[in-house]
Amino acid sequence: MMRQLVKKIVTKFAVAKKAARLEGMTYRSPRIYLPTKLTDDSTFPFKEGDVIAVKIDGRKLVVQRAPKAIVAGATINES
Repeated sequence: MMRQLVKKIVTKFAVAKKAARLEGMTYRSPRIYLPTKLTDDSTFPFKEGDVIAVKIDGRKLVVQRAPKAIVAGATINES
């Protein structure tokens, strides 16, 4: 049985909210869920621990492996 590659998938943008340390404030954590069916595909371009760059290009969100020059001087936001 031949496994079909996943080139496109529909997913959700969600915002997890929880109370912040300051009273009356809310901490927001935006997330984009990538289904395992997509990330386990042999053609998925990222591995766990890869540093990625995310940018907005018009109405598109572009996700790509971060160039080494950017990685060397960047602060990685791990939330």
